[in-house]
Amino acid sequence: MKKVLARMSMTNLGYVCLLMSVAALGIFVYALAVQSPAAALLGAALFVLMTSAVVGFRVGARVRARMNESDIDLPSENIWARPLRREQIDRYLARYRNTRDKHEHMLQTVTTPGASAHDVQQAMEKHAA
Repeated sequence: MKKVLARMSMTNLGYVCLLMSVAALGIFVYALAVQSPAAALLGAALFVLMTSAVVGFRVGARVRARMNESDIDLPSENIWARPLRREQIDRYLARYRNTRDKHEHMLQTVTTPGASAHDVQQAMEKHAA
């Protein structure tokens, strides 16, 4: 069991605990509705599972932040996103960023108020060259 937990990421473990806590919540509500004496035990299990989920997500976020080699702040919206390596970012910038800047220049020329068709034609010819 310990080996399985060691191979599993803390984020995934937190997610599994979150899913189990949702199931435990349903069982807990049912136990309360039928006035079962096991409701207290189920409530404690629900608390433990939710706490484990929060701890798993927090530890997973710390591990992910430590793995970050790109000097870019990691967004916290996607906890499963792998941090990009610096060479991946450099390859992207070399491949696509230069083209994007040219398109932004053309777009600025086209959307400038008072730009004539001649100005737009010149911008397109510059881009083609």
